[in-house]
Amino acid sequence: MQLFCFSRMVFSKAAVGRLLVSGCRCYSNDAPDDMVLGMCFNALGVPVTHNPLFHQARPEDYAKDYLAHQVPISFHKHWNIDPVSVFHKWLADDKNDTLPPTPHRGTREDL
Repeated sequence: MQLFCFSRMVFSKAAVGRLLVSGCRCYSNDAPDDMVLGMCFNALGVPVTHNPLFHQARPEDYAKDYLAHQVPISFHKHWNIDPVSVFHKWLADDKNDTLPPTPHRGTREDL
């Protein structure tokens, strides 16, 4: 299965194909794209799964205890921060890690 990633969403190739031929579109340039996509996929009968590891805000916008017990997949907002630093601190694979990357493998110690 081929997957496509958009910001904080992941789609299969089949789901993207169904969406494209459906004619479903955002109703304006400033429409909330994630909500419109959810409505489109719902109308097509394509199941949508929420994953709490896709974060809408910056790491510092969350309580340290909240992020301490998870391995985030993404952070969406990037104002007043260096997104490359956020990537290296929170999302990049640990260079010393000998285990294959797995979700929820432990508590983050660098908070």
